[in-house]
Amino acid sequence: MAHLLRYEEWQGTSGMWYCNDTSDLAHGSGYWWLPARMMKISPAQYIQWVVDNFHPDSISHSEDCSYVGFSWKSQSEMRKYKNKVNALARQENFIIC
Repeated sequence: MAHLLRYEEWQGTSGMWYCNDTSDLAHGSGYWWLPARMMKISPAQYIQWVVDNFHPDSISHSEDCSYVGFSWKSQSEMRKYKNKVNALARQENFIIC
């Protein structure tokens, strides 16, 4: 179902903090590159933007880069990123299907 991109947060068993749109994972709501598309920048520029502005403690990815994920030790640091993505989604009215 089409909806406004909206990141939620959770803490993994490792203690690290994560966020993503988990509302419809079967239909791609959690694709890592959606914020890049929303911001009209390349995936590489998006990764650099996250690193430069939100300083994740860990970046993980699949060998073919079909998955890229960020995580933080601090919930408050992760929230800065989550809140910025959600604010941009509202500003751009970024609807995902």
